[in-house]
Amino acid sequence: MSNGNQPQRLIAIGDLHGQRDMLRRLLNVVQPSAADQLVFLGDYIDRGPDSCGLLSYLIALQQRFPDTVFLRGNHDQMLLDALVEVGLRHDVRLREICSRYQEDVGSFSDIDIFYSNGGRATLASYETTKLSDIPQEHVAFLESTRLWWPCDPFVFVHAGLQPGIPVEKQSIFTLLWARNLPPSDDGIIQVVGHSPTANNWPTFDAGRYAMDTGAGHHRVLTACDVLTQQVWQVS
Repeated sequence: MSNGNQPQRLIAIGDLHGQRDMLRRLLNVVQPSAADQLVFLGDYIDRGPDSCGLLSYLIALQQRFPDTVFLRGNHDQMLLDALVEVGLRHDVRLREICSRYQEDVGSFSDIDIFYSNGGRATLASYETTKLSDIPQEHVAFLESTRLWWPCDPFVFVHAGLQPGIPVEKQSIFTLLWARNLPPSDDGIIQVVGHSPTANNWPTFDAGRYAMDTGAGHHRVLTACDVLTQQVWQVS
């Protein structure tokens, strides 16, 4: 899509979780063009079989469609935080994640949290057990992802928004991790992933469209033109 023009289709794609082949088949059905705007809702890694291959595929897709929007998911953040912990990145860790997971994981370690949320499958896709073996190109791609993206009347975000707080003042934890957030009631339509829907189909509530249909749990991957609510799926 050319800058300044309205897209022909505004296509949101749900959580991918290493499902490179599913995404390839989905895009073969959708057949995106330069007139469309693609928006990926985050969670590119963990759980699925080919996080490594998927990131390479997305980097190539970005070269073909340079206006594509890639949002960050909580799983992507967990890897970035783990890389900070072992000294492979220099950034601020999202400490709220450690605090929330201390009871479940029994640790404040970002590495333990990454492992307990599918990180071992991610490393296996690189045929390694070492974070240092992840290519810098893949790390840089994840670092470049956005926390949210507006396209009136929509705001695309991985997890959601707290009502009554401007999007630019939302906490990173809310944007990436929060669940059971209410729909917007101020005219904004949130387009989110993060929490899989119950019936393998996206939901279209007033103020909130949910696009995660469980690809990370071996269910369905969804793309949706949010302008028309046309849906494409593969399983």
